[in-house]
Amino acid sequence: MPVLPAQVCWSIIQGMIVPQRIPGLRFLTILVAAYAVVWIALEGMLWRVALLGTGTALVGAGVVAQRWLGGRTFALPAWLALSGALGTLVGFSSTVLTLLFMAMKTGLHAHGPEFSSQQIDWVFSQLPWWTTAGLLAGVGIGLVAAAAGKR
Repeated sequence: MPVLPAQVCWSIIQGMIVPQRIPGLRFLTILVAAYAVVWIALEGMLWRVALLGTGTALVGAGVVAQRWLGGRTFALPAWLALSGALGTLVGFSSTVLTLLFMAMKTGLHAHGPEFSSQQIDWVFSQLPWWTTAGLLAGVGIGLVAAAAGKR
């Protein structure tokens, strides 16, 4: 029997479930922690610190989603709002964590600043762009998950 579009729409509206255990989160956490250990010994390069900031933000959002939202069911509009909010959190946190890691690295290495003031200004100027990118990515991932979960 073919599935009617109205049936598909109704099943999507009924709810999306946040998994109680996010697949790959433990592996990503270990990977980011291992990278942080290696990163601290390397000379400061902007792409390396941005990678660490973004990875840490992703792990943090995954932990938040798993701990406080795991197992809960959300209607599609709430699901998209939630995924957009988590994406926004990742984008915003990526910028803030990158700046914090830049400051930490400069403080730990006693041979002078690791990053120039232009690099710090550039990262700070990315705050609205990375936040917006996180929002769009979060909503996009929410839409893909909703479509994949209801096939």
